[in-house]
Parts: sequence; structure tokens; C-alpha cells
Amino acid sequence: MLHLSRLPLAAMLCVAAGAQAQSTNPGNSSGNHAPGAPSVRSSLNLPRLGARGSPPNANALAGAKATVDELGTMGRGNVREVSRRSLRHLAVDAGTSWSRPLRGGPRDTVFVSFLVYGSDGTVIDVAGARLAVRTTNRPGYAQLHLGRTTNRGVQWLAFGGPIRLEPHGGQSLAALPVLTVRIDRTTQSWDLYVFNRLSLTDQPLAALPPGAPNQFTVRAGSAGALISGLVSADENPLYEDENANGIDDAFERQSLGALLAVRAPAADRAPLARQWQQDQQRRQLIPWPVQRPLPDGTPAGPPRKG
Repeated sequence: MLHLSRLPLAAMLCVAAGAQAQSTNPGNSSGNHAPGAPSVRSSLNLPRLGARGSPPNANALAGAKATVDELGTMGRGNVREVSRRSLRHLAVDAGTSWSRPLRGGPRDTVFVSFLVYGSDGTVIDVAGARLAVRTTNRPGYAQLHLGRTTNRGVQWLAFGGPIRLEPHGGQSLAALPVLTVRIDRTTQSWDLYVFNRLSLTDQPLAALPPGAPNQFTVRAGSAGALISGLVSADENPLYEDENANGIDDAFERQSLGALLAVRAPAADRAPLARQWQQDQQRRQLIPWPVQRPLPDGTPAGPPRKG
């Protein structure tokens, strides 16, 4: 079943498009570069990766439980490192792809967070969870689609609201917000979070061919794509989530008085997930500061959330 957050996706995206913000997590955003050089590595300032400090925050995710990808070009000519305004990211040529392995084994739950800008036709494949950027009938706008495998191939279903296309390096790209996909390999399903809001739940994973690698892939569309951050984690980087069911533990305890059992039946999790979505819809979406590429010609200004 397709469970969508009732808050239009456009409302979530408008605070992200064209916004610039400082990273407040230098411990997770420094790569192996010369002193003073901008880093291509970004933790996306995810709440539980940005929760360190003095004294340390007890909610912080242990560094050994997450991989902040270096976003290397892997020596491929179709991918370039681009540096603008002290921010480095990867540019993937139109019609080509870039992939990285993910954490976890065949029965593990993994959380994958990323910041991608895509042109028309860009596909993001997270170990069988598929999203695509496609243009709409409204000139200058695109829309997210989710992919479902059918007997006739992949069926693309539009969801959310329109996303403005903006010029980046002379190409029209849709600036997506920070997205997190929860992959549950036991149930072969996935959830999608926009910032920290659960927007899709219990979507079927596409079956991977035997021996296919467990990886994150961006297949760039007609005008290419940008990748500005990728984090793979063993635990939920957004909330405390001891049972890894993708629901904030605080809400579970408030609603049930205890946490659901690890690997609780889907019939127990599904109604709780819908209740949590409804609870989130009554609250204002508050994005956190993230370093992100700005559109061509944008004047420098104070950091904003997005």
C-alpha cells in the first residue's frame, strides 16, 4: 500500500531549493585533503551524526556504525569533483552512473541518507528502492517518482509536489532535500524520510539479480546529476530507534508504553507508523543546516536551513 505524508512534498522541498547552510559537524565532514581545502565528504549534518559536542550527547550515533562516503570519482571519466564556494561535490555526466557499496548483510536493516540534484530522467537506486526525477507539464518544474517492478517492467508513480528546476553548472537540475531510505531486507520493504519526516512506508524492494551488489547508484538523466553527500548507517541517523523499525522510540513509548519487539509483525508496525505520520503532519517541518550547492548566479548570503 502507498502511504504518503499528507503534507505536500513541495512544502518540504521549498525550504531546500537554493538554500545554503553551514555544517555544524566538522568531525564528520573532513576528508583527506590539504589543510584549508574544502572537503567532498559530508555527513549531511544528520541529527544523530551532528549530535556530538562537549559534553558528548548520549543520543549520538557511534562513528563505527556509520560510513560517511568520501564521494570519490573512482577514476572514472564520467564523474568529476566540482568545487564552488568552499563546497565540493560530484558531477555525473548525462546518461552515465556512479555507485557505492552499502553497509550491512543480506538480513540487516540499513539506513541510507543522501543529497542529490537530478535532471529529467535521473534515477536513484538504493539497493532496490528506486526514485526518479521527471519533468512535469509545468515548464521549469520536476517531480519525484517512486519505482515499482511489475510484470511489464518498472512502473513510475508520481508523489509529492513540484520541484523547481534551477541552473547548476549551466544544467537544469532539481535540488532535492536530504532524503533517507530505510532498507528492511527481512521484509524486503523500504521507507522514505524527507528530512526527518516519514513520507513513504512499506514500499516493496525490487528484487535484485543473484549476486548483484548491495549498493547505492545514481543514474544521471538528460542533463547530468550532482551528488553532495552519502551516508550509510547501521542505525537510524534521525531518531533513537532501538528496534530499527524506523519509528521514533519516543513516539513508540508514548503510544504503547514500550517499544515493539525487534522484527515485530508488519501488522503491528504498520498502524503505528501511520499514527506517527499523522502526528508528524500536525507539527511544523524544521529542516536542519546542510551544506548544499547553490544555483548559478546566486549571490553569497547568510546560511539558511535546507
